[in-house]
Amino acid sequence: MNCELIGRLVTEEGFAFQSWQDRYGKGVWATLGFWQDHMDIVRDLSWDGEDQILFPAMDYVFSANWLPVETGRTFAEAAQNLEARLLLLPQDQLADGSEWRKLVCKALLDLREAHSGLYRNGERIKWPEPLDDLPETFEAAVEWLAASERAWVGEL
Repeated sequence: MNCELIGRLVTEEGFAFQSWQDRYGKGVWATLGFWQDHMDIVRDLSWDGEDQILFPAMDYVFSANWLPVETGRTFAEAAQNLEARLLLLPQDQLADGSEWRKLVCKALLDLREAHSGLYRNGERIKWPEPLDDLPETFEAAVEWLAASERAWVGEL
């Protein structure tokens, strides 16, 4: 198993890596994020027992070919699938401070925000906010990020 890009992102660019066994038989997950809680939300939602929460969240995660989240039958396959996904991206983007890093952060923070406060004392108190699918390609995602940044600045 050769995972040079994953290794470089973790050891040189400040990314974190997480992997876990899927609760529903999908195999093993492998994901990168800039903070552990980026990956915690994906892991937690992949384990959610309520279909109304699980399916839309996973549709969101897998709607983009640039988001560093993959599955495989084994750990090695999941890591190799993630490495292959990273190889499809512009290699200069696999760095701290890049547009890709900003996209990953925004996508995973939006996911966390949509699903925050769903439970209190172990009881669901509300449904998550609906999320549109992410832009499928990196190029479309860069445009999406620029538009959302312009909208945010316009709100100030």
